[in-house]
Amino acid sequence: MVQFPKFFAALFALASVRRAMLGCWLAATLAAIGISIVGFRIDNSVAVWFAADDPALRDYRRFLGDFGNREWMLVVLQQDASNRAALVADRDALVASLDQMEHIHWVLSSSNFPAQSELVRKFLKPNPESPYEALLLQITNDIDTQDGYREALVSEIRKVAAEFPTIEQAHVAGTAVINGELNRSARRDMFLFFPAVALFVALIGGLIFRNLRDTAVLLSVSLGTVIVTEALLIGTGYPLNMVTIMLPTVLIALSVADAVHLIHAFHSTRSNGGDSASAAVRAVRSIALPCAGTSLTTIAGFLAFSGSSVLPVFQLAVFGAFGIALAWVLTVTGAPALLAVLWRGTRRDQLPAAALGERLVVQWSRFVSRHRGWVVSAFALGGVSLLGLASLRADTDYAKFFRSHTRVPQDYQVLEQAGFPQNPLNLVFQLPAGEDPLSAEYWIPLETFAGQLETLPGVHSVLSPFVMSGSPDAMGDHLADLGGMLSRQADQVQLVVMMDYPSSQQLFELLPRIRKLAAEVLPSEMHLIPTGTSLLWARMDDGVIQTQKESLVIVCVACFVIMVLLFRSFGLALLGLAFSLYPVAMVLGLMGLWNIPVNIATVLIAGIAVGLAVDDTIHLVHAYQELRQLGHNRGQACEEALVAVSPRIVMTSLILVGSFAVMGVSDFMPTSQFGLLTSLTIVLALAADLTLLPVVLSWGTASAKQPRPDLGTVKAVDWAQLT
Repeated sequence: MVQFPKFFAALFALASVRRAMLGCWLAATLAAIGISIVGFRIDNSVAVWFAADDPALRDYRRFLGDFGNREWMLVVLQQDASNRAALVADRDALVASLDQMEHIHWVLSSSNFPAQSELVRKFLKPNPESPYEALLLQITNDIDTQDGYREALVSEIRKVAAEFPTIEQAHVAGTAVINGELNRSARRDMFLFFPAVALFVALIGGLIFRNLRDTAVLLSVSLGTVIVTEALLIGTGYPLNMVTIMLPTVLIALSVADAVHLIHAFHSTRSNGGDSASAAVRAVRSIALPCAGTSLTTIAGFLAFSGSSVLPVFQLAVFGAFGIALAWVLTVTGAPALLAVLWRGTRRDQLPAAALGERLVVQWSRFVSRHRGWVVSAFALGGVSLLGLASLRADTDYAKFFRSHTRVPQDYQVLEQAGFPQNPLNLVFQLPAGEDPLSAEYWIPLETFAGQLETLPGVHSVLSPFVMSGSPDAMGDHLADLGGMLSRQADQVQLVVMMDYPSSQQLFELLPRIRKLAAEVLPSEMHLIPTGTSLLWARMDDGVIQTQKESLVIVCVACFVIMVLLFRSFGLALLGLAFSLYPVAMVLGLMGLWNIPVNIATVLIAGIAVGLAVDDTIHLVHAYQELRQLGHNRGQACEEALVAVSPRIVMTSLILVGSFAVMGVSDFMPTSQFGLLTSLTIVLALAADLTLLPVVLSWGTASAKQPRPDLGTVKAVDWAQLT
């Protein structure tokens, strides 16, 4: 077996070295806090989700530059129609106020266009008897600005509308609204999850260890890992977003696992005599190898996503892997140094929770060995959930990504019920150099195309130059560029297809129909380029699906290789991988049965969960192998390994489940689903390791003839000496 480096043991025995370790740790943490405070910012604009050289993003940047960096926003006013004159006056006063706001370039209302014009009938007042009336706003679309101007603009619009007595409510829709809600949810999650999970870890640590010293060590490892990793992310210039905002919570949960094993081993070793420094060295020696293996599998789970084309997923993968590696380094360096200092001259025989856990596990182990058939049948029955894998799909519907009590789903529901369009898709038509798009050769086919577009399933209406120019007097100065429908170089025309849904899968179904219609109606030299924020968001689904496939393959191969190196056995490595994949497959199947789509957050479940699920398996199989080498038969080795290791893996699983479950309160449904489903995966993996794995490892050993170890027999095994 691999021995812990002797030079480290020699150095660690020096008090000056221990003080230097703790000093460096403290200095790095304080510096990281400063970097995080200075550089902290949240941005969910479209540019942060893609690499700068992404072709679709380049097309979108070019489109924005050609058409003046503008986008459309819909503001639907819910009005009190009892006083018609006051209603019109308030609406016109609101339009005047909006016209004065920064980032608003044009406001279209029904007062500017004839009542029977297409613009009024399709966009502004589709139902004359309804209490709802819309305003179309042309606003700045600067995808590289990270000062949150969209969120501030939406808040200001709602605030100004609330000042008018006849306007009961203003419902706002558009990509700027989604972006603002993403930023709000990210801030809420950041300032809720981080302290909540830190407090949870502290409380669980206090319950498990029953003292402040061990709890302080546990928190030092987790908080040190999170703060330094977060500072590295922020210091490299990346803003936080709805994906990377989960990094602190995930790392707090994952970084404590090795520390729990270290603290448990420290006190078990200390009970055999010796000072705190030598006990810390022996504890590190006993857990270094299996914890290195579990850390590597978790790192593999993160790095499996590093090839994702969705930039925040890549960032979470890389910095998450760094954080796990840092946690292991702190666990085998700073944490034992802190234990040696805090427990100098003080000793406790055994952790209270561990003693209680071992007694319970002895009884549980005997129950499992007597009811093997029940165990196998229960997990076989759970395999029914695998049928849901056939229904698993990827989809992005940002209007449904938020809880029903938040503004976005409420506003979009009102828009749907009142008959207003919800989601825009930009279609750009590029003409050959020198051609005039306003000539009859192009203008007439384009008008025909715009009219037929509205007959396609899922298309609500089309905002086109023909609709905009229907009232030249109302267009005013905007007539020159047809209200932003004509490019600055006058060689491109755009149409804005307003869809009835923001679902990416439905958008992908619509695009081939649009291309087919364009080929039938438009001249061949008119080049169609679909673009826009909606299309970019939808394209992330392709990246998400590819990430899901690649990550599962990568993490499975990596975990298998790591376990082969640890176990020196292909059979045990395959067994460990199977026990890690089965709970993950069950949860993915449940996602299909419950109609939970794979999205930017839930795509992380498979890779991370496999990396986590294999951790407990590694600790159990490692202990099983050591006992087999001491001459125990399979039944004895399995039962004693279960008794010795189970308390620790139950402790770590409890912390992981509670920490990930905290994410369930997020207003952003993908984050909530990720947290709850990952917690479920950990529970299923723990159940498999505590029941099915012992049954399989001891298969062939007659349960009626197995010796029953008592607690004293188990405690006689010196685990520090085994490695």
